[in-house]
Amino acid sequence: MKINAAAGRWRHWCVRALEVSIAACLALMAVLVFGNVVLRYAFDSGIAMSEELSRLLFVWLIFLGAILASVQHVHIGFDALAGRLPLGARKALVLATGALMMAACGMFLVGGWKQTRINLGNSYPVLGISYAWLYGVALVFGAAMLGVIAHNIRQALRGPQGPHLTKDLGERILDKMPDVAADPHDGDRR
Repeated sequence: MKINAAAGRWRHWCVRALEVSIAACLALMAVLVFGNVVLRYAFDSGIAMSEELSRLLFVWLIFLGAILASVQHVHIGFDALAGRLPLGARKALVLATGALMMAACGMFLVGGWKQTRINLGNSYPVLGISYAWLYGVALVFGAAMLGVIAHNIRQALRGPQGPHLTKDLGERILDKMPDVAADPHDGDRR
């Protein structure tokens, strides 16, 4: 029981770290791009590193967002066929697609490692940091997704109703209903 509680806390903090990192990337990108536009049109100057840093942050934002979407089961999924299959076939399909996704994660790890090593000596012209920061996101993504996919497969195969790896919009709304129902101003409307 303590292991499940510790794993739940670990998962919570990992998800929170992803959310904060994504929000920080987005906020910094917005400030850099908006500031650069204002400076360029109002003062005929600009922030030299804005373009390079915004591009780097955008790449990290996308890959961290993909990890977060997979953790929260809100990525795009097509389950029209899987929903019509018997339970055993759905489980086999989850295992097969999970194995393919894990193989793709392996490709991200191998390719990301090679590109990171190749680009260690190459630097951004203005930022002056190594291009390894750009390609290193493939390593983070591949490793994190391997863990997330393994966890999602385990959860899907152990679920009482069979495998469910995505949540449709209706399920997400129902998940949020307790938050809406607990509105403190609800009694004031009478």
